[in-house]
Amino acid sequence: MSHSNLKKLVIVGAGGHGKEILWLVQNINRRLATYEVIGFCDDHQGLRGQSFEGFPVLGTVEQYDLENQSAAKPYFMIGIGDNGIRRSVAIRVDALGWRAATLIDPSAVVAENVDIGEGTYVGVASNVSPSAKIGRHSIVHNQSSVGHDTIMADFSQVAPGGRVLGHVTVGECGYLGSNAVIAPGKKLGKNAVLGACSFAIEDVPDSSVAIGVPARLRIQRKD
Repeated sequence: MSHSNLKKLVIVGAGGHGKEILWLVQNINRRLATYEVIGFCDDHQGLRGQSFEGFPVLGTVEQYDLENQSAAKPYFMIGIGDNGIRRSVAIRVDALGWRAATLIDPSAVVAENVDIGEGTYVGVASNVSPSAKIGRHSIVHNQSSVGHDTIMADFSQVAPGGRVLGHVTVGECGYLGSNAVIAPGKKLGKNAVLGACSFAIEDVPDSSVAIGVPARLRIQRKD
């Protein structure tokens, strides 16, 4: 593939998850040259014009779009770990008409009949089992797994080492912490959090935080 045929990609968020996205893109390109990283966009104006991980920080997505109106709309991946912030940024970028990339690390094991939404990140050494459905702009992080027939809604996340077992439902912006496990057939609600190293054997309600083994409800938030 010639350089001109590479998909031009902007990583939105010059922070920790942005670094991980860059790493994943480099892993993809080692297998097959696919993306040309243009740089990072970030709302922090102090970063504009600086270098991050060897790439330029281009300003906000709106600034970059305004300054490059004659160019084709780029692909983008949001490098922001916070589910709610990632959701709000996705709304802004979608309004600009940019194209969301779906990035799957070459080391990931993904069944053929899964449905993975645009803008979603499937990380290093992760596993997505048959008939799973993963929504838009979600994160299946490094060394995590998503069981068969599971449904993960838009903007949800499984942190590194997390285990979502079969027939689980994860609501929009639901977050499964590092090395946490949710039992088969249970539900992690919208905006709910299952804490790191916890084991949920019951549903976790919307807008709540559950921690422990077995996980107990600690916080019930009002959105």
